[in-house]
Amino acid sequence: MTSITIIVKPDGKTVVETSGYYGTSCKDASRFIEQALGQKQTETIKPEYYSTTNNTSEQAEGNP
Repeated sequence: MTSITIIVKPDGKTVVETSGYYGTSCKDASRFIEQALGQKQTETIKPEYYSTTNNTSEQAEGNP
């Protein structure tokens, strides 16, 4: 099962985290959300990004 979680912090920054994706499919899945939120401030790539099995994939922060 795949999911995209959006967390809005008290300071207004957002965290977009995908799970259940592997490889670059996480970026494809969350691209529309990241574009809607605006310029990305940081990006953290989890080890699953480099995996070929279905796991948690990416965490990225952006400013709304």
